[in-house]
Amino acid sequence: MNPLAQTFNFRKYSLILIIPLSLIILTLWISEWYFEPLEGDLTRIGHLPEKDFGWNQPQPLVPEARLKSDALTDADVFVIGDSFSGNMLWQSRLRSMNLKHSDIHWDQLKPCENIGDALRHAGFKGRYVVIESIERAFQERMRSLCKKHDDIEVKIYTLPSPPVTRTHSLMSSIKNPIGGEWMLKALINKIKLAYLRQSDDFFIFDDARVVAMDGCRLFTNKLCNYGLFFNDDFKKPLFDSINNVLTINSSLLKVGIQPLWLIVPDKSTVYLNENPSITIWNTLARYPELSAPNLSELFIRQSKLIKDFYKPNDTHLSVNGFLYLGDIVAERLQR
Repeated sequence: MNPLAQTFNFRKYSLILIIPLSLIILTLWISEWYFEPLEGDLTRIGHLPEKDFGWNQPQPLVPEARLKSDALTDADVFVIGDSFSGNMLWQSRLRSMNLKHSDIHWDQLKPCENIGDALRHAGFKGRYVVIESIERAFQERMRSLCKKHDDIEVKIYTLPSPPVTRTHSLMSSIKNPIGGEWMLKALINKIKLAYLRQSDDFFIFDDARVVAMDGCRLFTNKLCNYGLFFNDDFKKPLFDSINNVLTINSSLLKVGIQPLWLIVPDKSTVYLNENPSITIWNTLARYPELSAPNLSELFIRQSKLIKDFYKPNDTHLSVNGFLYLGDIVAERLQR
């Protein structure tokens, strides 16, 4: 066979392979550019574009030096919390009061009947314990009260300051690709959302619920006429674990520690008044020995004054929301 013909055929077949592959790679790159960066919990689990639900209003920058935890033996405040305490944003307000705090996650500590004695035995000399939990999880956490705690160990850790701008990063996309399956679902969901009727009450996309609402006075995202919520928020049990709350509270008071109960309302409670478990705050208010601000009422009022009080793409508060929560804690501890 003619060597020249062989060379031509090789080039021909190479082009046949290279052109489609190049188109596929270009399509994936454009798709990743469009859908990245994937930041919100709700956009991630609901397969929804950040461009539609990502916040567009700058948030305050909290100095990284304020986002750190102290040793248990040096702390004035001991915090038991979940992801609403893990970023240490609201705790930054304690730094302004010259109060040191030590933090632990619910996964690392199960509250017990003798938690006061256990904390003192572990070396905690402070006066305050803040017990923080998101509304949907508080019932289960209080049901799992244990009989005795022997050891409490708190690790010191720091966190980087949260981002205040949303930018695309090609390197971030390469290191943490969102995947073709996620992008395909997101594209399908975007098309569905574009053609669904505005008059419909809500649409469910996997574990996220998109609710038609007058949200442009509350959020800054592109599709602000829709609110994005966690679907599990709408199936919470009624609260019936007050006895365990009183047991923990009494154990701490006996050793000279003042507990502060922070039950953070679910996003749906604040924006949709979906409150099957409103009895949490009503029940706590019936016991004068409990220090438990009604965050449901406070957050509902504040969400109408501050846009993106909760992130439109997430279940969590914005930086402004966390700082407001910190102001509530600081005011309570100053009493």
